[in-house]
Amino acid sequence: MWKIMVIICTLGNPCSIFQEDPMAYYNIEAECIAVARKKEALLLGSFMGLGHTISSSVAQCDEFPGA
Repeated sequence: MWKIMVIICTLGNPCSIFQEDPMAYYNIEAECIAVARKKEALLLGSFMGLGHTISSSVAQCDEFPGA
């Protein structure tokens, strides 16, 4: 099973790590990545809307064998 993690780094601030709440698990990695990229785009829009300058971001899926 796979879970989403999005990491966003902004200039002048520590990087922020986001996971779904409540946590959702995906059986197929490709499905997880597709959802992660959509969530990354939404988060980036929110950060930029608040005036933050994005230095980097990563949308990834981590394997979670315990789910």
